Amino acid sequence: MSRVHWRWAEKDFGFRFRSGAGHKKDEYYQAANSEDYYVVPASQRKLTVKRLNDLAAIAIVPASRRVVPTPWRNYDRQWDWITTEDGISINFAGCLEIEEIHRREDEGVARAMEFIVNLLDRPEPLPLTGALIKQIHYELLSEIYPFAGEWRTVDLHKGDGPTRWPFPPCGIQPLMDVIERDVFSRSPFVSEDDEPVFFFVAEVMCEILALHPFREGNGRTAFIVGNLLLMQNDLAPLDIYDRRNDEQRYFAACEDGRIRKDYKAFANLVTEWEAAALARWETSHGK
Repeated sequence: MSRVHWRWAEKDFGFRFRSGAGHKKDEYYQAANSEDYYVVPASQRKLTVKRLNDLAAIAIVPASRRVVPTPWRNYDRQWDWITTEDGISINFAGCLEIEEIHRREDEGVARAMEFIVNLLDRPEPLPLTGALIKQIHYELLSEIYPFAGEWRTVDLHKGDGPTRWPFPPCGIQPLMDVIERDVFSRSPFVSEDDEPVFFFVAEVMCEILALHPFREGNGRTAFIVGNLLLMQNDLAPLDIYDRRNDEQRYFAACEDGRIRKDYKAFANLVTEWEAAALARWETSHGK
């Protein structure tokens, strides 16, 4: 099984060592296998010379190594563009294993949920804004990706389906401004009747998913925002992976919202997910 030496805390892009003193010497990153490394050309170095020297000083040069081709494409462009051939985005471990990425992302979900729970301590419910959405995304992915909390700058195409999210010529911010004006402006949305709350949650989540404003983590961000709205109404937070139980209905409901601004099907899903969340709560804590 492949092994990678992680250096998440350093927020460097993987394990680094240098073949000799001075920043003009070759530098290497840990590849997927323990004895494999790839060269980091000077034109691709993202950190300051001082930071590179500090990292190189604490690295141990391996006794033997195999130099392999760099796995990253578009390394000389903005962070949004840098991926492997398999579509793994550049990350703070230089991680090439999707299982490790998923584990780190799950830890990010817990951080983002803790962040919104703390927002509930405020005297008044907090309204939604684009800035808040960016902060939630930062809490979700800032320990993994350098583009956390920033609007995307690339086209997106997820999975094998036909849905694509082209990068708008005007950028993401003007479109988010429209969502703020037309949708977020009705928050905080507090009601004693659950049905309109579920419908508003569906509308908010659909609009975020339709825009797909981030390079990664759009679905998780939408669910966490939805959970904030639910908890502001003393309702149980959803499991963000409930959508996987019936993905065809979920995708169809997203399309209804994206193409026709019809949120009914998504609101029905939110209603079901909330019932499942309440059942889990009662199983764990009793009625």
